[in-house]
Amino acid sequence: MIVNEILASLNKAKEDPELVLVVDDEASILEVIDEMLQGLTYEVVLAQSLAEADKILKDKEVAVVLTDLVLGADSGVDVIFHTQKYQPNAKIILMTGKPTIQNAISVLKNGAYDYLVKPFDMETLKATVKRGADQVRLERENIRLNEIMSFYKISEAMGSEIDPDRLLKLILDTAVREFNADFAALHLIRRDGRINKQKSVCKDINIYEILTKFSQDLAEEVSYKGKPLIINDQEAYIRTGMRVIKSSICQPLMAKGKILGTLNLIRTKTPHQYTTGQLTTLSLFAAKAAIEIENSKLYQDLEDAYFDTVAALSNAIEARDRYTGGHNERVWQITIGIAKGLGWGDDKVKELKMGAMLHDIGKIGVPDAILNKPGPLTPQEFAIMKRHPEVGASMVEKITFLNPALPYILYHHERYDGHGYPIGLRGEDIPIQGRLLAVVDTFDAITSDRPYRKGKGVDKAITEIQNNAGSQFDSGVVAAFLASIEYMETDPVL
Repeated sequence: MIVNEILASLNKAKEDPELVLVVDDEASILEVIDEMLQGLTYEVVLAQSLAEADKILKDKEVAVVLTDLVLGADSGVDVIFHTQKYQPNAKIILMTGKPTIQNAISVLKNGAYDYLVKPFDMETLKATVKRGADQVRLERENIRLNEIMSFYKISEAMGSEIDPDRLLKLILDTAVREFNADFAALHLIRRDGRINKQKSVCKDINIYEILTKFSQDLAEEVSYKGKPLIINDQEAYIRTGMRVIKSSICQPLMAKGKILGTLNLIRTKTPHQYTTGQLTTLSLFAAKAAIEIENSKLYQDLEDAYFDTVAALSNAIEARDRYTGGHNERVWQITIGIAKGLGWGDDKVKELKMGAMLHDIGKIGVPDAILNKPGPLTPQEFAIMKRHPEVGASMVEKITFLNPALPYILYHHERYDGHGYPIGLRGEDIPIQGRLLAVVDTFDAITSDRPYRKGKGVDKAITEIQNNAGSQFDSGVVAAFLASIEYMETDPVL
């Protein structure tokens, strides 16, 4: 989709006339050159001074600048410098009535594309301007073709990323790189209508607060008007009272006809102004980003709803077993510390939370008389109780979203020595999820009160687990558990 839009933009750019800026302090010269270039596929703009040229260079995308070497108090070299500042891709052609080898070398060294010697004929002028304009068009097409490949890769990456934080970081990092920005911020509209900065990237922390305030103001203006905005250095100075910002661009993020927020880019070190061409490219990028942000939000809402369902199921389990209230939550809180110690990533930790909350869901199928019996179970009753991992697994296996919880549900009563249930797996044949949960489940069972016994202290529970490392439990998981418990006891936050 984004590739097709860039191609369409590329084809449209071929049809748009290139802008030629002619700078000379003599009105008669400007009129003659204007007449010479009439009938060609260019839009010609005239300026009689460096100040007039400066304004045009800031406001319009210029392909070719044709300037006299002498401009009263200024010179064509000044025009070169200002063009390079605001329009680095434009081709500059110097006109001079006093040609010397030294002059020619000097202007070319300063960045001129070519030069013309006065008086020149119409055909020479047309040929020189055409060569410069064709060169600019070719360079722009190459840039756009590179953008196609770049944005295709970005589009694929964004389309496969559903984690909101990672998606926003990907968008910002890409925007900073592709649009040569020194600051980038994403502002998203909240449900109450307020717009807040969600994430930003800043290369100079010393001016972070200034840029953040400026970005927030632009975000509120653009989100209200629904139209993109380019701010040059002078306007930024008027808005902030500081000469910090060289150029800024703010693009609304729109999906399904609704404004989600804005993507703001600011240049503080790069002197080149953002151009309307870059605004077009940014709008395509922002459109893709907005769609992915919307999809990510929808996915997050769906995920939250599923986890609410998981929590409801967890509560249903504990509501039936009056002796183990809070067990699932305690198991989850301890297992997350172990998982981090084992180097598990965010996605795996999300699955862990689901598994910890649902590992005993099969107890729903255990009769109340057994589940709440105020004493030890008989062999027959224990046989029924031992079925809860398989019952739980059969309950969730057909619910795709809950499938990551399966190994926690099915294997948390397996033993490392092979004497566990329901299957009797041994060693690392037991999935790591089951080996991890077995340790924590046992720890909570030892330290919790039961109707037929008082819970033991943490120290005794730890000693019991240590004594059974390598037989009942995986020694590596036990080590991670002990490190996690030690951290929880010493961390003042916990």
